[in-house]
Amino acid sequence: MKRRSLFSNYLITILFILVISSAGIQQGFKLLPEMPNQENRALDTMPDFNTSSLDSFPRSFEAFYNDHFAFRNHFLKMYADMNFNIYKKCPYPDQVIIGYNQHLFMIPKELDTYQRTTLFTSNELDRIRSEFSYRKKYFEEKGIDYYVAVCPIKYSIYPEYLPWYIQVRDTVSRTDQFLDVISGLGIEVIDLREVLLAAKESNPRELFMATDNHWNEIGAFVAYQDIASRIARKQPRAVVLQASDYTIRPKHRNGGNLAHILNRKEEMKDLQYTLTLRKSVKTSITAPCPYKAPDNFDVNDFFKGYSMREGNQHLPRILIVHDSFGKFIHPYFRDSFSRSVFIWDKWQYKLNEPIIDAEKPDVYISMTLESLLPALANNCEFR
Repeated sequence: MKRRSLFSNYLITILFILVISSAGIQQGFKLLPEMPNQENRALDTMPDFNTSSLDSFPRSFEAFYNDHFAFRNHFLKMYADMNFNIYKKCPYPDQVIIGYNQHLFMIPKELDTYQRTTLFTSNELDRIRSEFSYRKKYFEEKGIDYYVAVCPIKYSIYPEYLPWYIQVRDTVSRTDQFLDVISGLGIEVIDLREVLLAAKESNPRELFMATDNHWNEIGAFVAYQDIASRIARKQPRAVVLQASDYTIRPKHRNGGNLAHILNRKEEMKDLQYTLTLRKSVKTSITAPCPYKAPDNFDVNDFFKGYSMREGNQHLPRILIVHDSFGKFIHPYFRDSFSRSVFIWDKWQYKLNEPIIDAEKPDVYISMTLESLLPALANNCEFR
């Protein structure tokens, strides 16, 4: 009996030592493969140790250690899986809404846009009016066709997938406030909510990814067709590609950015589409980027430029300033215009006059996701 008790004591002691030292062992020897970080944010970095300013070091180091201790990502994955699979609830309820049919919705910036809880102030609307009045005059003097397009959030197109408790206030939306100001100035507005809602009723394919907040390749093509059709009214030489011009193939892919936040990118699958032109158009890529990118922003995201070859120089030239939604439309405009340039200027939506002067486009489009209109407003000035 004493031997068994002694053995148990030794075993418990050894297990205790292994448990409390496992983090250090993992940190030093990486016995278990590290799991990638799934959080939608930058992790804290190791602070500099400076003897002249030690007061902030303990707090900064604690923040760094909390983001980098051993098994951290394993624990986060276990936490997400337990909440999702056992308790049937969202592990990060401040980031993602789990809707019907496995549709996920982003909360930051998008929920308040849909629910109309935050509107533009009169001062913000005045700044928008002043800025876009200046832009209208600027493009008129240069003889450039100017369009302002607003992309819808998934909430606006698929509200039927939202939980019942997500309600909308009975008031004007921030998107409508913005569009009223722009259209009141005589600028041609492209409200892409309308064409996507209509396409949803007639198209058997969904227009947004289920596990991402972005539209998919089909939704982007619907938006392209609407924009290109409007351009062709003033630019008769412009090409408007049709769905019949493409071979469309669906394929399964891992979950998108919202599944990533939930630590379920591998478990949650989604559909993406490959649209291949039946009659290929040869284009050349402009590289390297001829313009200065915003600070701390990937130059490959900032600039994409394409030029058609083989005698298509009679087609108009286009410049589009956009956000991440615009990346999905690149292939369609690239194959429709003699020169197409896409600028993602770190969500500033500026005029970018030096690029306009260099590119000399026939058509200029400002394209903004409706939940990011406040970012655009923040960069508007009284002129």
